[in-house]
This record gives sequence, C-alpha cells and structure tokens, in this order.
Amino acid sequence: MKTYTTLTNLGGSLTNNNATANLALLGQLINDQHRYLIQKYFDNERTVTTSTVGSRNLTTTAPILAGATTATLSSNWTYLTCQQYVNFSDSEQRLVTFTLNSAAISWTVPLTGNVTTAISALGIQDYPIPANISKIKNDTVNVGQLKFQPKFVQSRQEWDTINFLPYNSDIPNYCFLYNGTLGIFPIPSTTGNVITFNYKTRVADLTFADYSTGNITGATIGSTAITGTTTSWSATGKYPTGVDVTFYNLYLRIDPPNGDGIWYQIQKFNSDTSLTLVLPIISAPNITASTTYTIGQMPLLSEDFHDMIVYGALKTYFGTIVKDGEKFKEMSALYQERMELLKDYAGTKSVNVDLEDEPNPVNPNLFIFAQ
Repeated sequence: MKTYTTLTNLGGSLTNNNATANLALLGQLINDQHRYLIQKYFDNERTVTTSTVGSRNLTTTAPILAGATTATLSSNWTYLTCQQYVNFSDSEQRLVTFTLNSAAISWTVPLTGNVTTAISALGIQDYPIPANISKIKNDTVNVGQLKFQPKFVQSRQEWDTINFLPYNSDIPNYCFLYNGTLGIFPIPSTTGNVITFNYKTRVADLTFADYSTGNITGATIGSTAITGTTTSWSATGKYPTGVDVTFYNLYLRIDPPNGDGIWYQIQKFNSDTSLTLVLPIISAPNITASTTYTIGQMPLLSEDFHDMIVYGALKTYFGTIVKDGEKFKEMSALYQERMELLKDYAGTKSVNVDLEDEPNPVNPNLFIFAQ
C-alpha cells in the first residue's frame, strides 16, 4: 500500500524535481487521477438510514384568528426546515412553512375564519441526504416486512406535476433529489418506516501527509483500541477528534519488529493519545515504549494499483506542463499496462466494483409464496 506521501514522493523522483511547489502540483494531479479511476471502476458505496415522519397532530399557543398568516407552535419544530400541508380545525388547508428549532409557522394565503389551537400536518415529504453523496444508487422504504424502491423523477417540472394535489400513503411510488433533500411521493403517512439510502460517496482529497510523531504504547490482539504517547493526534489540529474518519481512508501501521506491519484503517481519533481501528489487531504485537508507527492516507483504489495513479498524473505532467515526449510515452505505457490489469481485476464480481449495468427488474408475481 502506498500512502499519499509515498505517491507524491514517487512523482517527485520520476520528475527529478522534489521542490515543494512541484510536489504540491503533483498532489493535485494525483488527486484527479484517483477520482477518475474510483468513479469509473469502484463502488465506494455507503448506506445510511433515516425514518419517515408521517401525519401528526400539533397545537398552537393560542387560537388563530381569521386573516392570520402566522402562528406559534406549543413547542419548537425539531425536523428539517420544510413546507407541508396543514389542516386547520375548520377544514381549511394551507401550505405552511416550518423552520428547524423554531416554533414559528407561516403561510401565504390568510385564513378565512377563526380556528382553534389544534392543527394537523400531512407529513414530511423531504428528507436530508448525506453531505458526502456523489450519486444515489438506490433508495428503499421499509413498510413492515415489505421493501419498496420508488422510481426516480428526473426533473423539477415532472415532480411538480406529480405533486399537483397533496396525497399521503405508506407506499412510495416516486422520489426526487433536489436542493440537498430526497422527496418522496406520496407523502409518508406513518412515522417510523425506515428509509435506506445506498449511495456512492464523493472521493476524499488526498491531503494528509504521513505522521509518525511519538510512539505506540498500547495495542492488543483482538482489540481495536490503540494508545500512543507524545503523539498529538488532535492537539495540532491534524486529525478531527470524536468523529468517524473512515471517509478519509486513514491507516495506521505499527512498525516491525514490535508491530505486525499491517496497515489498519482508522475509525476514529478519540484524543491526542487514543484512536480506534475499524478492524482488530490480528497478529501478536510486542509493544514497548519505543514502538514506532506511521499514520498515512491511502487511495481508495485497490492497493495493487496505487502506482498507476502516479503514472496517470505524470502523463498529464509530461504531456502539458513540462513537455517531454519520451517521458510521456514511458508513463503512458506504464499506465496502460496497469489499466489492462485493472480491467481484468475489476471485471470479476468477487470484488467491490461498479460496472454501471442496471439490474434486471424482477416480477414478484412469478414467484409462489407459501400460505
């Protein structure tokens, strides 16, 4: 496995230029090549779930008078800022704006009569999508033992046509990505049905240089807990603390002979001197006070093809920046050689690949279900 630091240093050596500015330029080209290859050949998929919020009864702090366009809820709205249809006690219906962490609600068309404090909301239609999403592969809504996969709507015009009249149901037919949310139609009528997003993530920039300050003093077979001394993993602002960092693809290697020399992905930095691995240590470490280590950021691309990222970057480098025909041909040949191997590797279904073919639809009516 080759870390970001190793890759940029390799690029510096192959260009005969290890100046800081040149290494920074190579880092940008390496990042570009990494993203191209990942988005073409590998899924880098993740899954996240949320729950539907269906119809529910709400109250306002006071009766609402005729002509009103605002009211105050008896408690703050705890969901995403949105607009949804509300039925007032005299059966008037308005499209009402709710604001996250606010009790204030508002609508455009004034009420024609006086109403009580009781109102009922039709349900939340729009749900936030993950911030690191590149492309939603599919989404499902579980209703009891049934799993529904709504069809994606491709344009705002089509979505507005579908939503001509407000309608709610537990069975979703359509969904629409817009402005950082996923809309579901019909509007969910029941709270608590599980929405599952299966999505392709953005590719994190390779920006973290190797880090090896301090020593590892605690690591045990079968454990994911790692302890360091004078390590300063968070105090310098180098790594975020207390959050999942798997998006960055950071790895720890405890150096032989005290460690097993295997690269382990890091789940979370807990403090300056504590971190948690994704998978437990598998080989017997012989940790001492002087045990050395390295934390490095890895490409998402399979480790067998890390070097081709550099060769791809150098094709651009020698073809357009520092023009050198012979070097360009040499890097192109090395890149193409790896590309053929990558195609063979990614062409099997035993690896995490995405060949972009849509699955064939399955008709459930063709199956016999036991009664």
